[in-house]
Amino acid sequence: MISTDELQKTVNEGLKEIHQNADVIEAVVYASANRRTVGRLVYTTHIPSNGLEEPKSDDDFGVSVEVWFKQGDKKLVGIGQEPNEISVAAVQRAYEKARRDAVEDPDFYGFLSKDDLATSEFALPAGYHDASLIDLSVEEEAQLLSDISWETISGAAEEISAYAKERNLSPTEVAFILNGDNFIIRERMALATTNGFAEVDESTIVLSFLTAMVESKNAKGSAWGARQHLKDLSAKEIGKEVAQAAIKNIGGMRVPTGAYDVVFGPQAVAELFGSLLLPHLTLGLIDFGASFFSGRFGQTVASEKLTIYDDPTQPNTAGAKRVTDEGAPTRKTALITNGQLVGLLADSRLTKKMHHKAEEASQHLGSNPHDIRDAIAPHSGFRFALGGGRVAGAGVGTNATNLYIEGDTNLADEDVIAQVKDGIYVGRLWYTYPVGGYASGIISGTVIADSYRIRDGKLAEPIVPNSLRIQDNLLTMLQNIMAVSGVSKPTILWASDEITHAPIINIKDVHFFEINRG
Repeated sequence: MISTDELQKTVNEGLKEIHQNADVIEAVVYASANRRTVGRLVYTTHIPSNGLEEPKSDDDFGVSVEVWFKQGDKKLVGIGQEPNEISVAAVQRAYEKARRDAVEDPDFYGFLSKDDLATSEFALPAGYHDASLIDLSVEEEAQLLSDISWETISGAAEEISAYAKERNLSPTEVAFILNGDNFIIRERMALATTNGFAEVDESTIVLSFLTAMVESKNAKGSAWGARQHLKDLSAKEIGKEVAQAAIKNIGGMRVPTGAYDVVFGPQAVAELFGSLLLPHLTLGLIDFGASFFSGRFGQTVASEKLTIYDDPTQPNTAGAKRVTDEGAPTRKTALITNGQLVGLLADSRLTKKMHHKAEEASQHLGSNPHDIRDAIAPHSGFRFALGGGRVAGAGVGTNATNLYIEGDTNLADEDVIAQVKDGIYVGRLWYTYPVGGYASGIISGTVIADSYRIRDGKLAEPIVPNSLRIQDNLLTMLQNIMAVSGVSKPTILWASDEITHAPIINIKDVHFFEINRG
């Protein structure tokens, strides 16, 4: 990978060149280098398969320039990118593109300044990433992905072999399928701005997404993990975990349409609170008028048992970041505390707009933005790209990093489940989406794995995959939270940027519809 020294030198020298132009009001120069490596697994007991398809990797690197400048009596703002090159010449070409494509923006009031921030202190030191991963050679990373992948397969094979031996089943009769990915993501960035920010950051992420099926029994299980350091991954154990999950789901029953008391497992919680709820906790959706929290700052919006915050400063977590892609120190941002809306994720452009159009913003927020400066301070501006990485070719957006969902007690998982005498446990949701627009609160999603009936406070029969769909109002569900466990699991969703540290949550009277009865 391209070194942080080279990235930093390029942005600093590039900014000096741009700063020589007398009509430039403010400018940002950003450079990034990312590498993603994946071991894709396809292992079956009844069809010829390769196990590890092949380790794959891809890189991206490049520079971008954002510039605000005078042109006659106008002020124009533009952005330009130059991929596949880290050099002052590339910065100059990106600058020329930014000027060429610049437009007037009545809602733009400048790039991040130090006056915008709630804090100037860095909570994470440099070097928090896994140094053993950041500069692997191509040969080393191929061997590493191979080792991890075959350990994962070995763990799954041990579990399914024991199951088959106990029941005197042949591999064909078992019809076991394991698929999924082990990912390693490495990110580097540097930026320099005319407002006095000059920062670098580098991070590492180790991810696993696994699904196992006992196809002959229509049973499906899953396992996942998100880590910052390779030493925290036990590939064999996660292989065992996913096979055990599939085996536990053998003998599934169907559940009729109705309203149930439900315990949502960590992956389902991440779908509901990360994928569906999180956008409503961003200043952008508030400004757009599509958040169902519009006008409700400071009000109770959920059960007092619920607390949600984002914290990229937590060491040894997969979502840790030292600095944003605007140059701000990262910080913990409280969003909902004991059911009350107390903060929003924001980047500098949205925060500045709110402060400059305070009367309009007060209607959107439900509070004067000048009175809640810290709650909407721009400490969440990132250039994330789907699939991992902080990419120069992406504009700054508002993103969570480590999203934490917590309750008001330290209940164990089994204690939360024990509160439900007759209901269901939903372990995994898929294809969750808002129905009728974001602001309606109505959501839908399919129950696809790791789910059970609950009887007398204990997990009972598994539920047939893809036979049940949730359809309810997320706002109502937030009010109906009965209990949140004190144990959370780092959870990553397909194509999500944040890591959700998800507990299990008991919600009463959730509506489900039976599907696929054939």
